[in-house]
Formats: sequence, C-alpha cells, structure tokens
Amino acid sequence: MARLVKRGNSWQYEISYRKEDGKFTKLRKSGFKTKSEAKAAAVDLEYEISKGLSAEKKNMFLADYFEDWMILYKKDSISPVTYKKYEDTLKNLRKLAPFLKLSEMDRDIYQKLLNKYAKNHAKETVIKFNNHVRACLKDSIDDGVINRDPTRKAVIKGNKPSKPREDKYLDYSELKILLEETEKHLNPEYASPYLVITAAKTGLRFSELLGLTWDDIDFDKRLVDVNKTWNYKIKEFGPTKNESSIRKVVLDERTTEILAELKNNQSEIFKKFGITNPDNLVFYNLKNGIVSNNAANKFLKKMLNRLNIDTNLTLHGLRHTYASVLLYKQINILTVSKLLGHRDTTTTQETYAHIVKELEDQDLEKISDILKYL
Repeated sequence: MARLVKRGNSWQYEISYRKEDGKFTKLRKSGFKTKSEAKAAAVDLEYEISKGLSAEKKNMFLADYFEDWMILYKKDSISPVTYKKYEDTLKNLRKLAPFLKLSEMDRDIYQKLLNKYAKNHAKETVIKFNNHVRACLKDSIDDGVINRDPTRKAVIKGNKPSKPREDKYLDYSELKILLEETEKHLNPEYASPYLVITAAKTGLRFSELLGLTWDDIDFDKRLVDVNKTWNYKIKEFGPTKNESSIRKVVLDERTTEILAELKNNQSEIFKKFGITNPDNLVFYNLKNGIVSNNAANKFLKKMLNRLNIDTNLTLHGLRHTYASVLLYKQINILTVSKLLGHRDTTTTQETYAHIVKELEDQDLEKISDILKYL
C-alpha cells in the first residue's frame, strides 16, 4: 500500500518494493495537485511493478540511464564521430536535468527539458537531441522500465540556423548545370571533380565517399556498395554511421561511365609516375593522395562561382540536394530513407519536413480531384 504525504501545496506518494537482490527500497514522486491524483498514480505504478516493470531502473536519473544505454547499445556499433554526438547529448542532460529521474518523466516535464535546450540551440540540433533521448526512452519501454513514451508528440523548437536552409540545397536546374560544368574539369590527376559528381548522384556522406574502394563499385549492375567509411584524421577505414548505413546505391549510366574512365586512367597515370594507392581508394589524388574535405569544398565553390550560383553549399549539401530532388520527383520516402542510410523514415521526415509538407499538400489536391469525379 502506498503512503501518501502532503508537501506544501502538493501531494507525494511513497511506495516500498523489493529489489532484485531481495532488499526493500522506496520509490517516491511528488508534485500531484490532489491526494486522489497521487493515489491513482501510485496504484498504477504498483500494478506495473507487479507485472514486471523495473522499478529499480525507473528510479535512476535520466542522465545515468542514458549513459548506460549509450555505452551498451551505441559504443563500437557506430562511428566515433557519431558516438561523440551521443556524448554531447549526455553532457547536456547532465547540465540541464542532473537530478531528473525516469520515474518523474512525463510529456510536460520532457517538453520543458526540450524547450530549455532549444533556447540556445538551432532547431536542427534540437531534432538530433530529441532523436537521441527518444531512442533511449523507447528502448526503456521495451525493457519494462517505463510504460509510456514521454517524447510522444514533442514540439521541436529552436533558434534559426546560422546558415539559411536555402543555402544547403540546389534545385534541379542548378544541379544539372553544376554537373555539366564539373564534367568539363574531369582530370584523373585530381579526384575532387569525380567526388563532387558522385556525391550529387548518390547522396553518400563524405566519409562514405572517401571509404569507397574500386571493389565496392559493380560496373555491370551499376551499384555502389556502401560498407565502410574512411577516418581522415587517423587515416584508416572505419565503420559506417550505423547498420542502416550499410546499403547499395544505384548509379546512373553516365556516372558509371565517368567512374569507369577514372579507374582506367587512374591506373595508367599512377603506374606512369610510380604512385601507389595502397587501399585501392576510388578518390585518390596523384600528388596529395586522399582528398580532403576542404579541397573538395574549394573545388565545389569554384564551380558554383563560375555559374554565378550564390550559395553557401558544401559537399554535404549535395547529399541534401540528392534527397530533395528524389522527393520532389515523387520517389517514395521509404526508398529515399534507405538510400540515405537513415535508420528509419522519421529522420528523413524531420530533415526534409518542408519538402514532405509541400508534397502532402500536393497529394491532398490530387485526392480532391480524384474524389470529385466519384
């Protein structure tokens, strides 16, 4: 039986339960406006405990639980760069809510936490923070730690991004002339033009592009096998961002021809100058070896300036352009999500929310036209 105590103007319940080691401990939660509300919540919790809810973990601080979850499920299964982002989320949880317990989590409390984080962060950063915490809490539901998802229907707020959204994408016509101009600068001694074209035609991340070897390209089936990345800092192969990032991406006929020509010409010119490509990398310069992100972005900027396209587009922006073009051309969002290597369509929908909304509006108009003739 729960013990109900009035604390100032609110009520608190206290439940005594037996832990897995056989010892008794207490679980408390306060902040209820009335005694009946506290009693109802206590009855629900006692029922959940009787059905196997892990009350011991439920009493953990959110930050501690997130850290355990992060180490258990994310460490060594994702790239070091991506894992660092989870560590950043943990630091923010400890800073913003160091003593927030899982037992205290509900939608209102989580929304307040999210709003607090959003005050000093761009909306896109808030989305990533929410994705991390939500994934953790959804697993906690599956593990019987909590029984409701406090992140459900969370409202994402945040400051305006430092770089305007429109500067991160090219439209279809701009992309077309960029690729045409880039083809004029193809030279097997320099990998950047080939890298720019492949990025625009596949949507691969920069580390995935660098990690491509000639064995990863099936010229007959016109497929790119994405199965690893290249860590530029330590100069060795690494894992993909997540398991979903291991995928095959289709190549169009022209890009296949360009890469086939690069392979042949690269082999001849490297042999001529006594250059070795020890890892059999696709994008490898005659003089400086592996292409740097800075070099590729400089080349991209040069092409954009030649075309008088005033934008802050980076190489990563070509990935966004690739996805945007496919979505605008009515390619199913599930297919686009898989091609991008996203874990599920939620990430795709949130990243390209403005496009998805526009397409939904178009679909509603089509539905209206279809039904009016019935």
